[in-house]
Amino acid sequence: NLCLVTGNEICQNMFQTKTKILNSQIVDIHQLTVHRGLKPFTCSVCGKAFSQHSGLKAHLRTHTGERPHTCEQCGNSFSSRSSLSVHHRVHTGEKGFTCDTCGKSFSVQRGALLVHERSHAGVKPFSCGECGKNFSSSTSLKRHELAHSGQRPHTCEECGKSFTSAQVLKTHLQLHGDGKPFSCDVCGRGYSSANLHVRTHSGEKPFICEVCGKNFSVSQNLVRHKRVHSGEKPFECSICSKRFSQNNNLKTHLLVHTGNRPFTCSTCSRSFSSRRSLREHKCVPAE
Repeated sequence: NLCLVTGNEICQNMFQTKTKILNSQIVDIHQLTVHRGLKPFTCSVCGKAFSQHSGLKAHLRTHTGERPHTCEQCGNSFSSRSSLSVHHRVHTGEKGFTCDTCGKSFSVQRGALLVHERSHAGVKPFSCGECGKNFSSSTSLKRHELAHSGQRPHTCEECGKSFTSAQVLKTHLQLHGDGKPFSCDVCGRGYSSANLHVRTHSGEKPFICEVCGKNFSVSQNLVRHKRVHSGEKPFECSICSKRFSQNNNLKTHLLVHTGNRPFTCSTCSRSFSSRRSLREHKCVPAE
């Protein structure tokens, strides 16, 4: 049996069982749930409704805490087989969802790609009930709402300081450790990657901008540079929604929200949130 219920497009889902009667019943259920939005399966705990019994069954595990599907590689457990399948991409490196506009890939779930695509379209469907500010994802809205409530659920285990988002906490944690495990054999400086620093000594710049011909030693620097031509600003502050073309600029901006001033003048002891502010600082020695 072929489902022919449509709005503007023909549904091509086909169903085949042992008997015509059962086949017809399956098509009827498909039409009611998929095309007409019927959700006959309701959670007895929270009242959430589902179109399929399998969806309700998986949802109930969020209440019971049951996670029967375990990753053989790392031991992490999941409530559904589909969640485990998505998790496997972390180990394989597969990135099945790619943005057609900028080429950025996502390995975890299609929802992350859909949220990212809104950054290109400028779509912000989630609105704050307090101030009316709009956001591209429900997660960003939830983080923003913490600013109104005063909640700071993310706490640094090193110093006890709390933050409204995990992203701000992650930036703060960099103050406790430099995160540079590799040392350069030429100059002895520490770096987070063993390979990226080498070309600063060799002078090799194999990555070329097709627009202006500028050369770069690291491919990621070329990617950042291209945003000068495109005007793209893919990095959004989860607290105030301000956008930046480079992740480092976002990290510096986040210090405005955390109140951290990690750059200190050795002469007058005045502190700043960025190296640039420190360099531009006209020092007046402390008395």
